[in-house]
Amino acid sequence: MTCLTRLVAALSGAAVVLAASAAAAQDRTPTGEPDGKDGCMEILAHRGASGYLPEHTLPAYALAYGQGAGWIEPDVVLTADGVAIALHDITLDRTTDVAERYPDRARADGRHYAADFTYAEIERLRIVEALPDRYPHRTFRVPRLANVLELVDGLNRTTGRRVGVYPELKSPGVQPELAPTLLAELAGYEWPIRIQSFDAEALAVLDTELPRVQLIARPDQLTPAGLTRIASYAIGIGVPKELVFQDSAVVGQAHALGLQVHAYTLRADRLDATFDSLAGEVAALMEAGVDAVFTDHPDQVLALVARSCDTTR
Repeated sequence: MTCLTRLVAALSGAAVVLAASAAAAQDRTPTGEPDGKDGCMEILAHRGASGYLPEHTLPAYALAYGQGAGWIEPDVVLTADGVAIALHDITLDRTTDVAERYPDRARADGRHYAADFTYAEIERLRIVEALPDRYPHRTFRVPRLANVLELVDGLNRTTGRRVGVYPELKSPGVQPELAPTLLAELAGYEWPIRIQSFDAEALAVLDTELPRVQLIARPDQLTPAGLTRIASYAIGIGVPKELVFQDSAVVGQAHALGLQVHAYTLRADRLDATFDSLAGEVAALMEAGVDAVFTDHPDQVLALVARSCDTTR
């Protein structure tokens, strides 16, 4: 049995166990599901189950699904030949071995941009774990967005769940074809979809009826005027968890305008300095009234949220 075969077998076994545990949790509360509204936080898989497997890989997305996440988050950029891929940065250096495979293809700033490579070239790369002390091997490749959507669609059909996809437009200002390409890829799918971006102008004029979430990039966006403008085109805001920990009033201010608040990012292995446990972070966000939370560890956060929902009913 090859290393890859063993890995796939292990993931398959883990998915069965995790799916069963997620189903048990959902018998108690629909927390994980995007259409389960009962006052509990939604669980958003940050780049997949990226605390266990490298971010933005098909296995990481599949594991997040098996762990009970209600939403899968792919960041989206374009290749030189216009293929939408799941990648957090517009450059390839942080999460792939591009510098080893294409040492002479960097720009003057020393970085390798996805827009300078065709998908056939990017497909030859191997994903490298960006954070130390996590998954150590170079097993996986950069997926097309189409592959991610097919994965979620297929699992929704075979499980009967309605897990949503929550793509982020990455730097649409320097990728003018990104928005129309993303919308074309999303067309025809019937499960929940939300689109997020830090680029307020691109998000505001996006030609779609799909729900939009404005990621907060500037303090002025959280003023009464800023939130009012966001409420004219978006259903919610995405904010760093630290902002909520420091001043939870922002949650009430957003809610008063009909905006949801989605906080990022909960990581079991990288806690905020003011907390000594993941449970403490989850409790603080729930007490503040946060509607949804991005996490690298969907299973752990789902268990904590489900437990809290049970005890508060």
